[in-house]
This record gives sequence, structure tokens and C-alpha cells, in this order.
Amino acid sequence: MSVEHTTNLSDRSDRSDRSDKASGMHYWRGLEELSHTPEFQQWVEREFPEGASEWTDPLSRRHFMRIMSASFALAGVGLAASGCRRPEEKIEPFAQMPENYVHGVPQDFATAMPGQSCAVPLVVKSTDGRPIKVEGNKQLPGSNGGTDRFVQASILNLYDPDRASRITEGGQERSRAAALDFLASVAKKAVPDGGKGLSFLVERSSSPSRRRLQAALAQKLPNARWFAHEPVDLDIHRRAASKAFGKSVKPYYNMDLANVIVSLDCDFIGSEEDAHNHIRRFAGRRHLQNPQQAPNRLYVAEGLMTLTGMNADHRLRLPASAMGLACRVLAGELLSMPGDVSTLLTLGKVASSADRWLTECASDLRASAGNGLVIAGHRQPLEVHLLAHAINAELGNIGKTVMLHEVPESNEGTISDLAKALNSGEVETLVILGSNPAYTAPADLSWATAQRKAKTVVRLGYYEDETAALCDWHLPAAHYLESWGDGLASDGTLLAIQPLIAPLLGGMTELELLARIGGLEVADPYAIVRETFETFKPEGTLEEAWKKFLHDGFLAGSASKPAEVRLDQTIVARTQPQKAELPDKEKLEVVFARDYKMDDGRYNNNGWLQELPDPVTKLVWDNAVMISRKTAEELGLKNSDLVEITVSGRSLRGPIWVQPGFADYSLGLALGYGRQKTGRVGRGTGFDVYPLRTSDAQNFASGATLRKTGETYSLVSTQTHWSMEGRPIIREANLEQYRQSPEFAKKMGEEELPVEAPLYPNPFDELKKKGLHQWGMAIDLNMCVGCSACVLACQSENNVPIVGKDQVRRGRVMHWLRIDRYYAGHPLAPPNSPEAKQAFFETFDFETEQQYQKWIDEPQVVTQPMLCQHCESAPCENVCPVNATSHDQEGLNVMTYNRCVGTRYCSNNCPYKVRRFNYFDYNKRPITQLYRGPFGHRQDDEWDLMKMIKNPDVTVRMRGVMEKCTYCIQRIEQAKIAQKRQAGASGDVIVKTDSFTTACAQACPAGAIVFGDLKKPESRVSKLKQSDRNYTVLPFLLTKPRTTYLAKIRNPNPRMPDYMAKGPFTLQEFEQKSGEGEEGRGEKGEGRKGSE
Repeated sequence: MSVEHTTNLSDRSDRSDRSDKASGMHYWRGLEELSHTPEFQQWVEREFPEGASEWTDPLSRRHFMRIMSASFALAGVGLAASGCRRPEEKIEPFAQMPENYVHGVPQDFATAMPGQSCAVPLVVKSTDGRPIKVEGNKQLPGSNGGTDRFVQASILNLYDPDRASRITEGGQERSRAAALDFLASVAKKAVPDGGKGLSFLVERSSSPSRRRLQAALAQKLPNARWFAHEPVDLDIHRRAASKAFGKSVKPYYNMDLANVIVSLDCDFIGSEEDAHNHIRRFAGRRHLQNPQQAPNRLYVAEGLMTLTGMNADHRLRLPASAMGLACRVLAGELLSMPGDVSTLLTLGKVASSADRWLTECASDLRASAGNGLVIAGHRQPLEVHLLAHAINAELGNIGKTVMLHEVPESNEGTISDLAKALNSGEVETLVILGSNPAYTAPADLSWATAQRKAKTVVRLGYYEDETAALCDWHLPAAHYLESWGDGLASDGTLLAIQPLIAPLLGGMTELELLARIGGLEVADPYAIVRETFETFKPEGTLEEAWKKFLHDGFLAGSASKPAEVRLDQTIVARTQPQKAELPDKEKLEVVFARDYKMDDGRYNNNGWLQELPDPVTKLVWDNAVMISRKTAEELGLKNSDLVEITVSGRSLRGPIWVQPGFADYSLGLALGYGRQKTGRVGRGTGFDVYPLRTSDAQNFASGATLRKTGETYSLVSTQTHWSMEGRPIIREANLEQYRQSPEFAKKMGEEELPVEAPLYPNPFDELKKKGLHQWGMAIDLNMCVGCSACVLACQSENNVPIVGKDQVRRGRVMHWLRIDRYYAGHPLAPPNSPEAKQAFFETFDFETEQQYQKWIDEPQVVTQPMLCQHCESAPCENVCPVNATSHDQEGLNVMTYNRCVGTRYCSNNCPYKVRRFNYFDYNKRPITQLYRGPFGHRQDDEWDLMKMIKNPDVTVRMRGVMEKCTYCIQRIEQAKIAQKRQAGASGDVIVKTDSFTTACAQACPAGAIVFGDLKKPESRVSKLKQSDRNYTVLPFLLTKPRTTYLAKIRNPNPRMPDYMAKGPFTLQEFEQKSGEGEEGRGEKGEGRKGSE
């Protein structure tokens, strides 16, 4: 049965006559309310007379069928032609097919994903009412449509069967009506004394509507108190800028305008907010079309090995606690203030070149005045941020590479302030919006005890988690794809958040909860957002502007204007030197890091993120105690040793992982694991780090001790070998080498091949002459930063399952696309020298021996997306006995799933190792019951929701079938169909140039992946393949891959102490182990200046 939603946005009189005047227009928010309508009850009795009672079961299959039917109509009508959503008013059968709706044809709707300080503009694909794929909104000025890992994985949270699905009071289920009555009583009780005893604990948000509601509640309830809590304090950037410039401002970084970037423990590519925009701007300056272009230069000082450090031209390895000292040395060179490097020198050899490193770095910044950028990370204290702003102001970077936007002041108290109020009995009613303080609050607050001192605790949460167990009332939160809301992009542009599906499990938005607790006249989120929109005074008539806003997903021209600011000149004088207790073997430093996958723990139950290899360590399903080689050696540790860490009397246990490039005497601990109350996916993963965090040491702590327990814990990494061993899989050179020899990438490993043609003629050579298109891909390694957004985009688009930790350990991971990460650290040594011999023999060491080798202390890192190469002479096709893998006339290496019998010959014969085999029926069996065969099955609630996220255009594979990258053949076919439909009788069936792309390319925030038609010389991919940096991996196999790579170019400073005149380590290793000389590569020089 089909259903239709209709409404009249302009008819306010109809809404005002309804009984529920407080909420404006009427929504059906839960199944109970909807099923009580006479029309729907009559349909139920007619359609399912024997099963009508099942509508009261929240986990029945018919429950989800009904949700799907309702959501089907959400996408099908309303403003379908313009691509925006209207609020649902009623449902009724199709009297006639809605305009612009075709069953089975996906539709795109604009919305946004909220974050701490900004929202991400999105376009979401919906099929028959089911959101199935999230993409960036490239229509927003300055956007390229790229996203990040969290955005791509967020859609899986929508269909999480473990999310909160009921309203509870004291653990007992209550009706929605009872909950609304309770909220009304709270509002009524709060009014007489102005909200005294009422406190709110909120997460940070960029929503103008929430800010407006907070202001309305503050006016109505002036004695109510507001507190904000985020486990990862990204608001430090706003606070520091506001203090430095004397007004409430937030920095906005134009990295595409910066020639020189200095990062002080700032992982702007990975763990800072708005990373996808940072990546786009940073990588944009590394898109080299010819050798004469100059890319930006990146200096990074950090203790952890981060994504930003992996992409640095120069990297200084320092503990996090020493960053303040390094910043003062840098400021001393540029601001004429004293800077003492002597304390840094106590760190030993690793920092012996810190003085010169920082001095030359400062000289480069001075030479790029106005086009430089100094940026401090969120883990660093306020002092470091203030000095960074002072340096930017001194060099004239403010208003150029650093824009400052005025933002409303944030006057909320901290969670420590709230804990004091709770302990002193000042809080009668505590309202928690979204936060999970029972898990994330600093350990010294004893939050569980403090929270229970409030007489009543109300919480809106997405899961029944650690905090839910301590609440009197718990209400399920709606997913952002089920909600009306708004937010601001990082540049201040107003973004629309609109629902694509009715709330699956009866969730409520924070806007509605705030409005109801405040007793406001309007509690309908749609009406609240629209009223906020009116305050922006859009051009034209309000109705047309609103429609355009929903259609586009943003309000054009609403971006923030740069604020006129002046640095407080006394800020440097008032900035006190940071007291740094530098770590040593007896007093270790512990660094708490935002995890690349779990964030602060909110994505703990997301299977895609749990199984995504960490971009740096390649660990899955666990966190670990990160440690340097030297520290591990001195403490007698190796990978997987279980240790106990103690800081200020608090202890935890975790497994060791030796991380190349890690600062000595530091321990890295990733947040977000070891949850006590979580869903079935996140249960039993990793260890909890929060018990070591205290209010005064939330980012790093000193004085830690470590004890080896004698036990071990199994860690699983998808890439256990760290070095390319001199093979030119990834090819790179310094900028000067590239200018001297532009075709260096093509010459690496070039040798006279004994045979230049296959033994037998390739049928495809004739077949491709008939193809209307010839598809191919080019990946620019100079732009790829290894963020892994493409991996999750591919998984979401192509129904790739998760397999669990045990199967990954056995090498059975299913990702079609992986990011290979290699370390290199062997400088070129003279032939037959001891260093050369050592490097040669290390090639044959077991992988477990890598953690003990000294070259990993100061490595360079390279990354490479690896997927099916779609070889024209594909080795996999030759060995398949049933022709399940074959070539089509457009150059695709295609799979016929129902022909595959699972011999795995193709996988054995693939030199790129990109084929994936379904050893089990991963879609039907839960990862904990794979070996139970037909006796292992998913629960009905999980199965029903899991089916809703599947892309109907991609076959779901079963046990015994091989699969791999298809170049998103479903998108190719959709583009062909669309072109044929548009062509009509004209016969112009050739797909327009660059009119679509693959999922990985669309998600890539750097724009490193380019897909298109090779038959068109004007296509982007054709132009990239003409680049002098273009090369194929393993060319001597004569497989003729359609996927090629563009070599990486580093831009080091010749005056730096870690400059390598002979080129990057990978190039030196290639020359060392291949026996090639440097003829034509420039002068012969020392390997690494100033180092052994």
C-alpha cells in the first residue's frame, strides 16, 4: 500500500484551531498516536484483521513495515520537485501518483548533521522513504561535497536497534502522554520562583533555534542555571580567540591561502572539528598541475602520531607537556620575547635539534608573513593558543589566513560547577540533554553520586546508557535524520536540518523538550525552526524563501562577516609561562586523545566505525596504550603486553602498542572504549580511559607510572607490515627533485621487460572499441591525507558487512577499499656499509621485530587508497573456472555473484589483494554467532532495521561469494539510464562528462580520487592520467590497471635540520635496495642533515 503526506505550510488558521495549541501543527510522533486515527485503524483491520494486535508491539515486523510506509510518503510528496521536506500532517492512500515521484527511484534531500561548534551541510539519498546514503552538499559555496568518517557512519546510528526506544520513569516504561504531562508539571512548578533549583546540562551546539530557546527560558526562568559539558573541549578555540581579541569571536582558518602552516599539537586533518573543510583547503594547495607550482609547507610539533603529523613536511617529536615551551621559543623568535630552549634539551637526543628546528620554522613564517598560519590544538592550554594568536597578529595573518567571526557569548558553567551545585543541594531538577556524564565526566567529580543528589533527573538520550540508569525520567532522542532543526556551518551560513523519515522509535528533539520544560507557547520543532528562520530576514516573500531554504539546505548570503578586531597588546605580557614537568622513565606523561572512530564514545555501538582500521595504527575493535620504541625498550615491553597505568592514585589496565614516531616517555590513550552499558556491537571493546581523567588534567597528565602485569591481550591490526621494503608502490620525491626530473615517477623501477605483451591476445583489446565509455580512476597521493572517509562511503554505498574482531584477525575483513599506510626511516647509506647491511637484513625480519628497530623513531609516513585496479589484463579473470569475474566492453572488471562458486582462485591470483570472500553469511548472522550456521540468527528488531539501510541498487552477497570494488557500477548504470531518458529520440546516449562519480570520490574531502570516462579527453580523469606524476602499481606484471596514482611531492625546507637532500625516505630505500644510483636526480649529499 502506498501512502501520501499532505500539508499546507501557509495555512496558519487551520493549525490555530486545533486542540494542541501549544505545539502548533499536529504531528504523529509515535505509533500509538498514529494507530488511533480512525482512517488508519480501519486500514489495519482491513489489511491485517488477524494481526491487528501486533501494532502495539514495538519490535514486531509489521511495526517497521508501517514506519517504512509512512516514511515512503515523506520522500514522495510535499515539495518533491524541489527536493525539500514538509512536515507530516496525515497519511492517506495514493489517489494518484504524486508529481515527480517514481517508485524505486531515489530522491535527494538537503539537511545537516549537527556538531559542537558547527554543522555539516548534507544531501541525503532516500529510497522509498528510507534514508540510505549521506553525502556532502556541494552546492554550499566553498564546498566540494566531501565529508568525514563520522558523517558517513552516522546513518548507521539511525537504524541502530539498541538505541533508546521507550520512555521510562524509574526504569519502568511510560506512555508519551504521561511524559508530556510530567514535563508540563516541571514547567508549571518552575515559573513561580523563576526556575530556582532547575538546572540544565547541555552539549554544545551551533543551532540558532536552541540559542533562541535558551534565551527565552533565561528570560522566563531567570534563576535556572545552564551548564555545558563536552568530553573533548573543542570550544577552547573560541575562548582563546575571544580572550586574545577582547570580543566573542571564533577563528576560521583559510588554509588554502597559507604558504606555511605550523601546527602545535593541532591535528586539524583528523581530530579537530570541521576536519573535512580543513582537509579540502589544505589539500587544495597540494594539487600540482605542473612542476612550477609550489605547494604549501607543513610543520608539525606533536607527541602523538596523528594524521596531520603523517602529512607533515617537517615533524618535531615532543611530549604534549613540552608544547608550551616550544611555543614560547617560537614566539621568542617572532615577538621579541624571551624563550628558553634549555628545558627542551633535557629531553635528550630526540629534541637536541629543537632549537634550530623552531628557529628555522620561525624564519619561514616570517618570510611568509600574511600568508602563514600558526594553529594550536584543543589539547593545549590557553597559554599556547594565546601565543599562537599573538604570532598570527604580529605576522599580519589575521584577516587573511585567520578570519575571526563574531559569535554569541557562551555563559554556561562547567560540569565541575554543576557537580558543586549538586553536592551543595542547590539542584532540585536536573535536565540532561544528550550528554553521558556518568561515562565521560572527570573521575574526581564522582558523578554518579553527585547526580543522585538532585531530587529529579530528566534526560533526553539516544541510548539507555550509563547515565540513563541514574535518571528518574529517560526520553529517547531523535536522530538528526528524524528531526527538525538548524545549525551554522563553520563559516556561519545558516543550515536546515529536516527529517527524511518519521521517528522510528518515537524519539523527541531537544528543541521540543526545552520548549515544553520552559512552558513555551510553541513546542513544535518545525514551527520553532521556522520562527528562527524569520529572524534572519531572508530576501523575497517568506514562504518562497522558506521553500528555497529547505530545497538548498542553506540560506544564501548568511555567512558570517569578518569581525574587526585588534589583538590585546598586553596579552603576551599577561601570559604566564606554562609549568612543564617533562616526563621521564619514572614519571611518564599520559595523553588523552579523541579517537578517530569512537570520538568520545558516542559512536561506540557503530559497527562500521568499530571495524574501520584506525587511520594511524590500523587497529580495529580496540584501543591500546600507545608508546614509543625507546620507552617500551627501557620498560621491557612489547606489543600486546597488558600493563597497569597509575596516575594520582587512579589506575587502569590496557594493552601496549608500539607506535612509530611517538614521543618518548609519553603514553597515548584513546577515549571512547570500555563502555559498561552499550549496545550489542560495542560491548566488550577496548578499555575505559575516563577513570584517569580529572578536572585539572583532562587532556594530559604527568607523573604516571606503568607496571607490567605479565598478562597479554590480543590486538588486531589490518596492516602488520610497516615498510614497503624499497618497492616503488608509493612513489614520492622532494619538490626540487620533481622540478629537475618531472617524470621521476615513471622512471622508478623502469627496466627492460623480457616480454611486453601477454602470451595470448587479450579479447578486451577488440571489445573496448565497441564501448561507448571507458571508465577509469586516478588517485592523487599528494592530496590524499589518509582520513578514511572513502572507506566508509564505499561500505555504505555497497552494502559491505562487518565481520567482527575474530574474522579480521583471520584476514577476512570485507572492505572493498583499504588505506595502506607505510612508514619509512632508512636514510641512504654507502654500499656495503654497516648501515646498508643492517637495512638489507631487516628486510627479512619477522613483522613482530619491527617494533624493536630504531628506524621507526623518526619515520616518514605515506598513505595509499587501494581498491580493485580494474586491470585490462586482469589475472583474476584467467583463473576463474566459471567465468564469474569477467570484463565488459567499458573496461570494468565485473562480478556475476550468482555464478560464483567460491573457489577463491581469483583472490589468490590478484597481485593487489583487493578481493573479498564471504566465509560466512555476514548479513544474516550476528558476528557473535557466525559458527552456529543456521542456528545463528539475528533478532527480529535488528534484522528489520538492518534491511532498511541496504542500498536496493546493490546486490547483498551471501556466503561463498567473492566480491570487490565495482567502480560503483550501479551509479554508472543509473547515469546511463538518466541520459537515455533525457536523450529521447535524439540518440545522444553518451553520459555527460563528469556528471557523476563513485561513492569514494564523492566523499573524499581532499578531492584526491577522480573517476570518469577515459574516452573523453576533457574529463578530469583523462587530464590527470596525462600528468607526468601518473604511474601504475606493479607495472611489470603488465596487468594494465585502469586505476592509476599520481606521485606524492614533499616540500621540505632545505635549512631545516631534518632536511634530506637525497629525497624522502621511501625514495632512498628504493635506491638502497634496488641498487639504482642518483644519476639525473641532482647532487649527491648527506642522507639526513644533523642526524645519524
